[in-house]
Amino acid sequence: MGTRMMASMLLLSAPNALASNLDDEFAGGSLDRSHWCTCQMDEQLLSFPKDEDGSGDFIARITVNKTVTGEKKCDLSLCTKFEVESEPSQGERLGPSFMREPRMEITAEVAAPKKNPYCLLEDPADKRCMQRQEMRLTKTYQYPFEQLVDYTIRFRMPKEVGNETDSLRWVIAQWKQEPAQQVADAGSAQAKVVKDAGQADEAQEVWEPSPFLAQRYDDGVLHVTVQDGDCRCIVASEKKRASWAHGWENGKSPPDCRFTYPSAFEDRQCVSSLKLEFNGDPKLTSVRDVWTELTYEVKPGRKGSGGSIILTQDGKFVVKVTGKIGYDDVPGKSPKQKFKIGHYRDIMNSEDYMDIDRVSVVAK
Repeated sequence: MGTRMMASMLLLSAPNALASNLDDEFAGGSLDRSHWCTCQMDEQLLSFPKDEDGSGDFIARITVNKTVTGEKKCDLSLCTKFEVESEPSQGERLGPSFMREPRMEITAEVAAPKKNPYCLLEDPADKRCMQRQEMRLTKTYQYPFEQLVDYTIRFRMPKEVGNETDSLRWVIAQWKQEPAQQVADAGSAQAKVVKDAGQADEAQEVWEPSPFLAQRYDDGVLHVTVQDGDCRCIVASEKKRASWAHGWENGKSPPDCRFTYPSAFEDRQCVSSLKLEFNGDPKLTSVRDVWTELTYEVKPGRKGSGGSIILTQDGKFVVKVTGKIGYDDVPGKSPKQKFKIGHYRDIMNSEDYMDIDRVSVVAK
């Protein structure tokens, strides 16, 4: 037996050979359950239409409509073979919208949250006024938090957007750190540390961390945010029709950052350790009825000088973000970086979709 053939056989027989890398084009018209867990979505709204490119391949279409209401608890029985870790039962808060204008200034007064016209409840943060229609990568593709991983997403959004004026919060891809330790609550007179995310055995509300990296679509505007603890910053955006005023400066910290922890300071200005590097402006192009490919080179972390995220769109460099990315580790526990894609948003009455042509994940 030749040396090359023997090496090939060893590679094929090796357990989980190349299992940490993924390149899913949904070409067969169905979902690979070894890749994806659908415990937080209505699968009746997941379809696989044919790609219009004439190749005969299929794409994945995740639809959200008014039948999707409330925070859906993850049913691990749907993913038992590949997903065995318990997950927090309460979804993370959506937090502030960077499309809201005018932006809040730091004042002694607390501004009332903007009302969602589709939410009939008094509390706009009530989970019944949220819509979650996401699928997430299985445990095979959940990496140590500080590992360098490249994620590529080729997708498009609908030409028309159901609401473009109320700055309703809309996440279309997110990277979570689990578990994570809550930093000091900036809104309390005496700062304290809250228990680990997902530990609900005590009689208090479960805190869950916001995604340390999120791809967002409030008002139909594609933009990206990065989290430094409880401080969320907008680091790149499609140009909004009315303005282009986030004030980024090359080599400096992003100026538009907001507290996300639920407190009197939520949505108030905060200062992060993050730094931005870009050419011209960290500008994204529209994804309305247009295919685009975003690649994220993700290496989060807070130790030492922190981590980095490099974002490119359709092969063009957009921005590099460096600094303390994510949250502190929970003592004695090793966090993972976990990826979800789909819709997590304030409730709307419109039917919207996200078409996904390819998701590639390469751990380095």
